[in-house]
Amino acid sequence: MKEFDSETLLEKAQALGNDIKELESIDSFRAYNVAKKKIVYNRRKLLYATVMKYAAFLALPLLLTSVALGYLYFRDSEIEQKYAEVTAVNGTVIRYELPDNSVVWLNSGTTLRYPVTFSKDERNVLLKGEAYFEVQANKESPFYVNTSEGVRVYVYGTKFNVSAYGDAEDIETVLEEGKVNVISPDRKTVTQLMPGERLAYNKLKHKMSRSRVDVYEKIAWKDGKLIFRNAPLDDIFKRLARHYNVDIQFTNHSGKEYKYRATFREETLPQILDYLAKSATLKWRTEDAVQHSDTTFTKKKIIVDLY
Repeated sequence: MKEFDSETLLEKAQALGNDIKELESIDSFRAYNVAKKKIVYNRRKLLYATVMKYAAFLALPLLLTSVALGYLYFRDSEIEQKYAEVTAVNGTVIRYELPDNSVVWLNSGTTLRYPVTFSKDERNVLLKGEAYFEVQANKESPFYVNTSEGVRVYVYGTKFNVSAYGDAEDIETVLEEGKVNVISPDRKTVTQLMPGERLAYNKLKHKMSRSRVDVYEKIAWKDGKLIFRNAPLDDIFKRLARHYNVDIQFTNHSGKEYKYRATFREETLPQILDYLAKSATLKWRTEDAVQHSDTTFTKKKIIVDLY
C-alpha cells in the first residue's frame, strides 16, 4: 500500500515538474506585448467605427448645405440682368456716363439700352439712333455696340461714332481714335477700321463699303454744330429735321442735284433755309403742329419745294 502511494506521488511530481518547465519556457514579456497590441487594436477599431458613425451623421447636413449653396450660386448667376435706358428726345443732344465710366453722347431721337452692371467678360449696349462713344480701355472686356439690324461694333477702348437711325439707308461707323471692328449681320464679315475711316452697311443691298471721311464733319453734332461737306439736299434736310425736331417734306420738282459745303452753329432753321435758297430756287412754308384727340401734338412741318 505504501509502495503504491510512493509511485503515485512520483508520477504527480513528474507531471508537476513538466508543467513548471512548460510555464517557465513561456516568454511572459512577449505575451504581455501581444495582449497589449490586441487591446490597442480593438480600442482603435471601436474608435474608428464610432468616428465613422458620427462622420456620416455630420456629412449629411454638410452635403445638404453644399447643395443649397450651389443652387443659390447658380440660381443667382442665371437671374435676368437688369437694364436701363437713356433717351435724347428729339431736338436735344445729351452726354451720359455708363457704369464702366465710358462716356457717350446721344444725338436727337436716340435711345441707348445697357445693363445696370456690365459683366466681366464683355460690355454690351443696344443703340437706336446715333451716338458718339469714348470707351474706357479694358482688353479683358470688349465693348459691343449692337444695332437693331444686326450690325455690331466692338472695341477695347477708343473714340468712335455709330449712326443707326431706323429711317436711314445706311448704318455708319466712323472712327476717330484707336481701332474698331465691325461685324456684319450674318457674322461672316469682320472689318477693322483705322482712324479717319468710315464703314457703311447698306440695309437694302446688305453690303458694306469703306471710305475715308472728314471725321469732325461726322461728329460735330455732339458740340452743337452742323457741318456739311459736299452734301446733297436730301441728306441736309434729314439732318436738319432731327436737329430741330421738325418734319421736313422736300420735293425736287427740277430734277437738279445741288450739293453744299457749310457749317452752322447757332443759326435758326429759317436762317439756314434762307441760306440754302440763295444758290437754288427753293420755296418753303411752315405748317403748325396739330393736336391729336389724345392731347399730343404732331411735329411742326416744313414744306420745301425745289424748282
